[in-house]
Amino acid sequence: MLPPRDAGAAARTATGTASIRGRVFAADSGRPLRRARVQINGPGLPNNGQTTSTDADGRYEIKDLPGGRYTINVTRSGYLRLSYGQRRPFEQGRPFDLANGQRADNVNFTLPRMSLITGRVLDEANEAISGVRVWALRPVFFEGRRRLIPEGQPATTDDAGQYRLLGLTPGSYYVMADTRETWTVVENGVERTLGYAQTYYPGISGFTDARRVAVGVGQEASNTDFALIASRAATISGTVYDSQGRPAAGRQIAVGQEFRGPGQTFAMSTMGATVAGDGMFKIAGLAPGDYKLSVRTTTEIGGVTVQESAGAVVTIAGVDIDNFALITSNGWTLNGALYTASGEPVPAAVRERARVIARPLSSDILPMGPGPAGPAPDNGRITESGTFTVAGLYGPTRLRVNLPDDWTVESIQLDGRDVIDEAIEARS
Repeated sequence: MLPPRDAGAAARTATGTASIRGRVFAADSGRPLRRARVQINGPGLPNNGQTTSTDADGRYEIKDLPGGRYTINVTRSGYLRLSYGQRRPFEQGRPFDLANGQRADNVNFTLPRMSLITGRVLDEANEAISGVRVWALRPVFFEGRRRLIPEGQPATTDDAGQYRLLGLTPGSYYVMADTRETWTVVENGVERTLGYAQTYYPGISGFTDARRVAVGVGQEASNTDFALIASRAATISGTVYDSQGRPAAGRQIAVGQEFRGPGQTFAMSTMGATVAGDGMFKIAGLAPGDYKLSVRTTTEIGGVTVQESAGAVVTIAGVDIDNFALITSNGWTLNGALYTASGEPVPAAVRERARVIARPLSSDILPMGPGPAGPAPDNGRITESGTFTVAGLYGPTRLRVNLPDDWTVESIQLDGRDVIDEAIEARS
């Protein structure tokens, strides 16, 4: 399954005498940048890598490194994050190959200034509103459909309704504002709950007709002002049962927002409810927008306590939703083994660094955050016998195998069929 490109590479021993040094400059002025943070990740380093900061002349040096392939990232307040080998926004950096005992000089970085978007958010009466979250979003094609994902952290409006979206890479963005504030009004003797819909600049309830805001390197797109759209808040009600048909009584069902994209997830719960003894739940006061419902529970299966979860995406549009059903599951499990192309067990040095990763085609059915109990530390790890187990899988899934740099995946066999480029799913 896994032929090595260099059979002796796995046996190399790191000497820990190599070093990397260079300087960090500002792209707009060419001046050295002090206090820039340089982080390196690679073999033999802790999970969070090794870091250092530049001095007054913008110089840095990282010493006592073993030979290997590294990633290098540089960050500095007011500037964009830059990876070694990165040439344009959103592009992946390139690995840096370092030989044992090598002293790599002039590994320099030139950081572009960050861009920003500023403006004010107003209410339906054109008065300033505070405490509103404002997001800069960019479209990506992910998990089979077009999604909007955040660029950087959201901003919050102050008492004048002003916001500042910082740390933006040059490009064009949708600006979206949302708040969970609700209030009641009486219309024709009937009390109604109102809230603000997720609103996109220049004051649109959906991003299809929204206007993008463009920023160049180090530029500020100011006066990006818009008003929130008031709309009727809605109620969602339904049931939650476990996989054995038992009510998930007493469990919390959370409602929140989730943004997923390549390499990032941003999830935030906003409200929730407790599931009643008969499995019923009811959540009121939901302003128009897209939400994810998540629930976790435990159940007994064959005398064994099993943790289960469920997730679902729902769009609230000012109309109550009834009879919404959630059924929890502990997902499905994948078992397999790792071999070389000749059918031999992989060497121990490779086995200890290899891991099988499963990525769902869609995250919509996953609960927010990690799985029912979070992934086990040995999930996808290769045992001494060469076998592996990946648990907690939901829906169609693609497999990836993380390997040392000198090895590559030749095929992934399932029932005699190569599924290296296919999604797999357990249906029983």
